[in-house]
Amino acid sequence: MNANSVRRSLIVCAMHRKKVNKKELARFLNLSYPTMLHKLKNPEEFKIGQAKKLCEYLNIELHELITLKNYKQ
Repeated sequence: MNANSVRRSLIVCAMHRKKVNKKELARFLNLSYPTMLHKLKNPEEFKIGQAKKLCEYLNIELHELITLKNYKQ
């Protein structure tokens, strides 16, 4: 599993825990729905400010999302 797949899984799991759908997340981040879908498929394309806001909203540590600190291969 590559780093982007791990990031994507981390985000999707957090969305599931918080019971947030993609449209709600797009609205929260002030992104169009197609842009949100693209960024979820390619999480490395989130800007730092967007990633920070995403992490705060979903209760994910930004450091963990960026470095995958707790990821074991």
